[in-house]
Amino acid sequence: MSAACQSLPVDTCDPLVAPMAAIRRHGPQQRQPTGFYVVCFVEFCERLAAYVLGSCAVLMLCERYGYDRGAALRLAGLVNAVSYLGTLPGGLATDRYLGPRRALGLGIALLTLGYAALTLTTPEALGLSLSLLVLGHALHKPSIQAMLARLYEPEDPRLDAAQVVFHLAINVGGVIGAILAGLLVSEHRFRIAFAIAAAATLAARIALLLSRRFLQSHHANRHARSVTESATSATQTWPRIKTIGALTLAMLFYTIGFGQVEGSLYLWAQDHTDRFLLGFEIPAAWFVGLPALLVLLLAPVQLALLPRIQRRGVKTSHLVAWGLVAIALAFVVLIPPSLGSPGQRVSMGWLIVCMALLVVGELLVAPLGMSMVLRLAPPRYVGVVMGTWHISGALGYWLAGELGAAWLR
Repeated sequence: MSAACQSLPVDTCDPLVAPMAAIRRHGPQQRQPTGFYVVCFVEFCERLAAYVLGSCAVLMLCERYGYDRGAALRLAGLVNAVSYLGTLPGGLATDRYLGPRRALGLGIALLTLGYAALTLTTPEALGLSLSLLVLGHALHKPSIQAMLARLYEPEDPRLDAAQVVFHLAINVGGVIGAILAGLLVSEHRFRIAFAIAAAATLAARIALLLSRRFLQSHHANRHARSVTESATSATQTWPRIKTIGALTLAMLFYTIGFGQVEGSLYLWAQDHTDRFLLGFEIPAAWFVGLPALLVLLLAPVQLALLPRIQRRGVKTSHLVAWGLVAIALAFVVLIPPSLGSPGQRVSMGWLIVCMALLVVGELLVAPLGMSMVLRLAPPRYVGVVMGTWHISGALGYWLAGELGAAWLR
């Protein structure tokens, strides 16, 4: 931390310190607000639908609309990139005009219409559905985090655990969505797959409508904090901005490393890994889904250890830094097996250890980094800050692809 940062109250630059004082005074309060579980359910449904589409989009474009594989991959990548880039204006609309609850409801409604339009088979329906999905994701991604931030005071010690559980909901939805898509795509039942995606997002929209009273912000201190921060001098605001910038940069580096799972690490599994186990050859594609499975196994361990780590006063920024170290070590692990003879296949244990370290890094950087950013972001600009966070992730995944292509050369 900079010297200027040290001159501020400690909770301004590291949000774990003030929660530790609160825990020591009042004891840990692990029960989350009811609205948090509503938000988790909404994200679970949205991720389930997104993974259904992501798992069969390229095949659908090829078989239903006659795209060649290259064109289908480019279109899918373009839609994904535009969705992430749209989070910045989406975050601005959330902060300035709609508010988190309305923006989230509108985003989910647009996603429902987009997935429903995919059940049709005309080229016009495809263009309409992709446009609706881009707009829906542009509103959904920043607004759901802004919605989550409304449920907690900035110094609330439960926010870190809440982000871990939220991340767990994302991965549960992703695993179920990928499994459903795999079962349906094998029979080329695209219409059923997209109907399931539309039903999932519709369930999320209904949950939002039925749970409005649980999603209201009950913290008057948030308004007081916003007024106070508007009068804060530049010398006090700058360290906060630098910390948010550093965490956003950490997100960029994390996605560059984690983005190799679907690229160079997939090719490593396919070309350099002995995938036979008890006479069965494990498909290389299964290693792409391994991180999501490891998240389901490791996130509960993190939740169990997090209160102990917090009571010892470990800073969130240090945990994020250790997450980046874990991601770097994940690729260091692969150096020894890569030094063998060309064409020689190595044990899958190397790749499993690599993936496990990547997931440790993911659980430290993604949820805890976002938790700290939400605490530091001015309440009036949470949507914009979340949009910037998602854009850094999009840039990281693009750079991951470029790095993977360089590895192939």
